[in-house]
Amino acid sequence: MSFGRPTELKTRMMRVEAGELDMGKLALVDQLAEDVAAHRLSPADGVIELEKIVVSASQFNRPVGTLMGGVTAASLAVFFGGGIEDVAAAGAIGLVLGFLTQYLARSIDQARVLELVSAAFAAFAASVGSHFWPAIDPSLVTVAALIILLPGMSLTIAMSELATRQLISGTARLVAAVIVLLELVVGVALGEQLAHAIVHVRGNAPVPLPEWAQWVALGVASFGVAVVVQAKWKQIGWIIVACVTGYVGSRLGTIWLGNQMGVLVGAFALGVLSNLYARYLNRPAQVLQVPAVFLLVPGSLGFRGMTSLLDKDTMSGVETLFAMFVVALAIACGLLVASAVVSPKRSL
Repeated sequence: MSFGRPTELKTRMMRVEAGELDMGKLALVDQLAEDVAAHRLSPADGVIELEKIVVSASQFNRPVGTLMGGVTAASLAVFFGGGIEDVAAAGAIGLVLGFLTQYLARSIDQARVLELVSAAFAAFAASVGSHFWPAIDPSLVTVAALIILLPGMSLTIAMSELATRQLISGTARLVAAVIVLLELVVGVALGEQLAHAIVHVRGNAPVPLPEWAQWVALGVASFGVAVVVQAKWKQIGWIIVACVTGYVGSRLGTIWLGNQMGVLVGAFALGVLSNLYARYLNRPAQVLQVPAVFLLVPGSLGFRGMTSLLDKDTMSGVETLFAMFVVALAIACGLLVASAVVSPKRSL
């Protein structure tokens, strides 16, 4: 924040903690800002209305959000090539992690160890589960269950900020994302070691579900993500369309450009759709971009890369981490090109 005369500005930087994602409230705040800018509402009344929006109830209560977090984890296990057993295990562990998140969020000190504790529990539960249920692939289940906590979105935003020369905020967000990845990897290593000390952990190759299962999982995951980000009912249909658009674009892009750069096509298609949504429906483009990009972000690549480095598989770890940065940059470039082609004409 800057204060003073234009020729004598004094700038003060303040650390702001990230809040919860709430697309419903985002749309309300965006409309409120437009009303104040158009002088339909005074700044004083705008502050009062903003306080009302902040304290108002979200679209979905916490139990529903927790349930859909587990459903989303189960759906994403399908995209990782998991079988029905992996899907069930990922959903169950994801559901428990949702309750654990609500419990640890009660205080700041407990919230700071959320990633470490959640990763340790997920790895421990998946590893022990593979001993009693041999069809489970513990590595796949762990990644799918932790997908909500992986900092793929933060990494993508960081790459976008760096690409637009916002060096300070981009670097800070990038380092924060890497730290979260390290916490998750340490937690997983701890959980796996505890499981190995108790039972014999089986390493099993998953049996992927049929092709049509991915389309079912896409619809379920899209709805689950929409609930997790507290979208309004009238926004959910658009979010599902945006998720499908990004997914189809990524699949087509993979055929044309390969695995790493193919996601650029999906991000571009998603960006064009969200900008058209903002342009013609007078709504924030982020309402569609945030939940849809969540299904494209490379958080799982970063997690697998860090895990490989921890297992002293240096070459595989470095290659995977490099692929993570390439995918994140491809998503950022796709969204930037989409904004250049179709301007949203809105600030959000």
